[in-house]
Amino acid sequence: MSEKNNTPKSQAKLKVLFKEPKTVEDLILLALDKGELEEVVRVLRDWCGSGEMRKCLNKLSHRDPIDRFTHARRHAVEIYAKQHGLTPANLMVGIVGRCGRKDPEGAERYKLRRAREFLKKDDIALAGANALASHWENHRAGKRNHGAYLKKTTQGFTFS
Repeated sequence: MSEKNNTPKSQAKLKVLFKEPKTVEDLILLALDKGELEEVVRVLRDWCGSGEMRKCLNKLSHRDPIDRFTHARRHAVEIYAKQHGLTPANLMVGIVGRCGRKDPEGAERYKLRRAREFLKKDDIALAGANALASHWENHRAGKRNHGAYLKKTTQGFTFS
């Protein structure tokens, strides 16, 4: 005897719960989810005008914001350096390079300070930084040149 697969005659209607957006960021994320960035920018330009859009863009910092993963990686380098009695800024310069900067240690010190300040507010990223630093410590296999070891280990990372 063969069994027949019965399909329902009418589709079941699912009730979808939709959370109302409460902030401007929620509205923008919803718009980006339904469309794409180009479409959202075009709508804003049509409503506000290109001059107003340009003024708002010029008020913003021209640097892209740093994501939490970059901050966590920088803080992991700082934790690793402190575990071994090294100066974190010098270790970062050993990893990243001088890049033609006048004061690379000062620049890296500033970036490390910013990462530390960011991670005071983000417990999950702080836990990730601690885990990454302990991973580096556990897998270093007695290598003495910490800068070369971390440079090789972090080749896929971007710290800038």
